[in-house]
Amino acid sequence: MFYKESNNFLSKESKKFIETVVLGYDFPFYRLPSATSLNDEIYAHTVLKRTEERGGEKVFNSPYTEQTLKIIQDFLDKEKLNFKSIERIAYNLTYNNGHLKCGTHKDHEFPHYQLIVYLNDCIDKKSKTVILKEDKKTILKQITPKKYRGICFDNKPHYLYYPKKGSRLVLVATFRA
Repeated sequence: MFYKESNNFLSKESKKFIETVVLGYDFPFYRLPSATSLNDEIYAHTVLKRTEERGGEKVFNSPYTEQTLKIIQDFLDKEKLNFKSIERIAYNLTYNNGHLKCGTHKDHEFPHYQLIVYLNDCIDKKSKTVILKEDKKTILKQITPKKYRGICFDNKPHYLYYPKKGSRLVLVATFRA
């Protein structure tokens, strides 16, 4: 399994953007009726739609694209990773929506890498990201949300536990290496 984690990769500029814009009062989130197949509502701010949804065109959907790409690049530079193409970028805001966890899933059916950057201090430390083996039963890794922690892993099944209190805000990006 490919896995990278860093707690100290964001530039001062990226931290300032997160604090003043993303965590500010005016950052727009939009209701998604289902994060996976469970009818488990979340809110999201899509920067780049999934490849499967945009017909191969690179259509950035946010006025915050440049700053968001900088956050992603901060992680890739720190971990000395490169990518051929970015396949999806979104800010996901999850909360107690009545479900324990989201459905086990992969973000794409094709080989890819996933970057998750935790952007807030989630009150519920049990709101973990869980990465599984291909059998979708054996746990490879459980990651506790911690503000400014970035994790990157390859195309593995995964899920998250929804917070029982407060919210969990992450930046998710997928890419091909």
